[in-house]
Amino acid sequence: SDPFLPENRGWLKQDDVIVTVAAKSGTTWMMYCSHQIRVKGDDEKYPFSDINMVTPWPGLIQTPGEGWEPYVREQMNSTILPDGSKLKDYWDNEEYPFRIFKSHDVVDTYGDLIGGDKVKFLAMARNGLDMAASFVPFFDKHSDEFRSLWGNFP
Repeated sequence: SDPFLPENRGWLKQDDVIVTVAAKSGTTWMMYCSHQIRVKGDDEKYPFSDINMVTPWPGLIQTPGEGWEPYVREQMNSTILPDGSKLKDYWDNEEYPFRIFKSHDVVDTYGDLIGGDKVKFLAMARNGLDMAASFVPFFDKHSDEFRSLWGNFP
């Protein structure tokens, strides 16, 4: 199940930002930029740790068969990190003026969230030839065992 489908949206808050771009289109760079805007570049007050901790990807499935409910949602809210801190305290920091989430979902997934006043979207585009050039080395890095696990993609 997808975290942005209407039946799963109870976790979204007013002013959340969803960074939604096509794969290999600068998503991580946009996540860094949006986080720095959120903290106004103040790395002393908000020491940076990991982009995936402060701007998580709720739709990321780590293992075939997982889904938002119950696995991913539970992990985002209950994971204790090696230093004893809670993962949730990084992405749901009460001092942040807004939360940021990564997504590669298609526009139809968001439905009535688009044009509403609860959630904001940040989108960007990249030249299709550049995207294709980025996909080749990305896919080439995956082992045959990994590809098999996910249904033998490219």
